[in-house]
Amino acid sequence: MTGQLRLILPLVWLAGAITAWEAVQTFLLGTPQALEAGPGWFLMLLVFAVLSELRPVPYTLGRVIKDESLTITVILLTLFTFGWPTAVLLAALTVIIADLSSSKPYYKVLFNASMYVTATGAAGVLHAVTASRLQQLAPAMPQIWELISAQLAAGVAYYAVNLTLLMLVLSRISRVRLPQMIVWGLRDSALVNLTLISIAVVMARLWEIHPTAAVILLPPLFMAKVGYERYTQLHMEAESMLAALADMVDMRDDTTGKHSLRVSEMSYGVARTLNIPEEQALLIKAIARVHDVGKIVVRDAVLLKPGNLTPRERAEVEAHVEAGGRILNHLSAFGSHLAIMLEHHERPDGRGYPFGRKSDEINVGARIIAACDAYDTITSDRPYRPRQPGEIAMAELHRHAGTQLDPKVVRALETWLIQEQTLRADWRAVLEKTQPNENNGIVLRLETPQIAGGGNGGHEAAGLRRHTD
Repeated sequence: MTGQLRLILPLVWLAGAITAWEAVQTFLLGTPQALEAGPGWFLMLLVFAVLSELRPVPYTLGRVIKDESLTITVILLTLFTFGWPTAVLLAALTVIIADLSSSKPYYKVLFNASMYVTATGAAGVLHAVTASRLQQLAPAMPQIWELISAQLAAGVAYYAVNLTLLMLVLSRISRVRLPQMIVWGLRDSALVNLTLISIAVVMARLWEIHPTAAVILLPPLFMAKVGYERYTQLHMEAESMLAALADMVDMRDDTTGKHSLRVSEMSYGVARTLNIPEEQALLIKAIARVHDVGKIVVRDAVLLKPGNLTPRERAEVEAHVEAGGRILNHLSAFGSHLAIMLEHHERPDGRGYPFGRKSDEINVGARIIAACDAYDTITSDRPYRPRQPGEIAMAELHRHAGTQLDPKVVRALETWLIQEQTLRADWRAVLEKTQPNENNGIVLRLETPQIAGGGNGGHEAAGLRRHTD
């Protein structure tokens, strides 16, 4: 638990405790509606809520995994039929039973219970206030519209409080600004939760006819959950499959098989150093993770060849970029951002491939991946040469900045590596001490591999022959 969370969590716990205490006092003043109607219905709703909480639908929200469940529907139905104190009791029991069954740590149990209880209390307050105000401001409004309006307002209040408290914690964990996290949360869960709120309103109307009438909506509710679960599962599995495929490609010419993962992490760090918005930085990170997936079309004899490439072999290597683009084009999340993938071998001097674009014509995400790819290539063992120190790698990147790499991106990469303590701030001095200069009669001559039949179109920096791949 971070220092900021140690401050935030107790405040949420306090809000939940105050709300729970108010609910208890209300219970003490009279017989709860749940007991008047019979505890059996309350227990049925509790079981349904617990089962829903035990089987949430996970999905990726920025850099964290968030769960979505049907519990909001059950809590709101309880609020509309039995009153907010009973709904608070159900919310607290649901979270405590489900989280303890999942062996979650105490602070997560307390936070989740407090979050649900606080959101339920806020929904109860807004439900009562909205109903009262509508009666005063629009006395001619049909009663059914008053009820529905008040219930919808309560549902939105529950969702808003729940989302804000959750995003407050997740923003601290992922180090992303709270407004950005809230935007992501709304984008990925607002439609689902508005649907669940509407279902709760309809079930409340059916409940007035008879509690068993509300059960009619359980099958479509479960089908909606299953459909949403399948959608998120397919999305996450597709990304995982691509990442696994990228790792397999890496292992063909990278002894650790983690080249793409390292490039991905570096690309995100450089993007944020350049003040690129978080969402765009995460997109660059995701594409960097699979930037070499097109190498699956390149033969081992060519990919691992230690000597110069023939023009035909060079064409085969360069084809991996467009092959990767065709693979990513099948995923809607990447389809509109293929330029990042397709241009990561372009060069500022226009001698890159496949389009020969120059400078700012190249997508900034592609320029970032190019620099990070180059740095990791130099500092990693390859079948055709041993790894080089970070000082040499950074010197090579600066030497080729402006021709092969974007100078601004190279400087941002240097800044980020120093911040991460991967590269020493005095790396130039270290390089001068460890590598004799020309005045001493010894020159560090790094190879500049060429492609047989011509040298245009590839990275020619030391150790970067495979970076042309």
